[in-house]
Amino acid sequence: MLNVVMVTRRRPSALGGVERVVAGLLGTLAQTRPDWRVDTVSAFRPGARVERVAGLSDVAASLRLGWRLRKSTADVIFVHCPECFWGIKLLRRRLRARPAVIAVWHGAGPRRWLILRKPGHPLAFALALLRTVEELCARSADGHVAVHESVARDLRSVYGLDKPVRVIANAVDVTILDELSRSDRAAGDTSLTALWLGQTAYGKGLDVALAAVAEARRSLPELRLIVAGVPAGDPIEGVEWRGEVSPAQVTGLYRRADLLIFPSRYEAFGLVVIEAMAAGLPVLVSADVPAGIVTDGRNGVVVTGHDPSRYAAALAILADSQVRAAMSKANLDDIRCFSAGSMTAGYAAAAESFAGIQ
Repeated sequence: MLNVVMVTRRRPSALGGVERVVAGLLGTLAQTRPDWRVDTVSAFRPGARVERVAGLSDVAASLRLGWRLRKSTADVIFVHCPECFWGIKLLRRRLRARPAVIAVWHGAGPRRWLILRKPGHPLAFALALLRTVEELCARSADGHVAVHESVARDLRSVYGLDKPVRVIANAVDVTILDELSRSDRAAGDTSLTALWLGQTAYGKGLDVALAAVAEARRSLPELRLIVAGVPAGDPIEGVEWRGEVSPAQVTGLYRRADLLIFPSRYEAFGLVVIEAMAAGLPVLVSADVPAGIVTDGRNGVVVTGHDPSRYAAALAILADSQVRAAMSKANLDDIRCFSAGSMTAGYAAAAESFAGIQ
């Protein structure tokens, strides 16, 4: 029996993309490797106050995880938060026998930390520097997994990593595929509902989405926008603020929508994008979503840059129900490339290959 531990900042029941990936992985590993013991170790419960304190949360998470893993008897540990690796290494250094520790990179490089806040924010540079230094410590991990080839390239070019990197693409949790395939749209409903879903407003381009929808509504008064995952903002005509939502509520949001608008300023993969694809939604995304996920004109629209007018023009194209229907069909075909089976097989192979490291 192989003993594997998945390490995350928050419990797999949280809304974040990393946590949803791990939750899906736990389910499929339980089915495909029933003789394995797969545990999770997390630093915070969802909604923990300390996690909201920038900078301090990183230190607290690293030390908490290190403390909770200090006597782990696992064969392999997957760390899905490489910025916390230093604490795990610090508090486990005295163990004579140690499991293999694999860093799982859901992004790499300072740029993704810089865009969490608007340019000029007093904490933006300091926090990006802190997390970059923390991530550099993870280069000493026994193994490395990247969720996309672009992340692997960043590890080599930005962080100078010279060790092999195994690329394992994320996948949609199989337990929600059936729910995603059903629509909650009422027959004869002629409104057009766009969905934005994320946890970092600026980084995921919420300001662009709001401006684009406001501009598009001048010619498309039936257009509405659902905003979920972040605290509700000021009332805006045509915008429904859902605030912070649970993973269980996310599938219902996809079922209500006609399309996804996601002008992200940095994306290592885009779990929200492939979940929307699995729901048959056309996706309107920025060119920062990695190549090979969205094909412009086939299953969505890809916009270069973050000019709201360009997204408004794309919304006008997607207002055509026939265009959306064609893209929906393409998405249901293309989502097969991101199968849970392939992701699970990749992690299982990585665990088996490192299980003998002492």
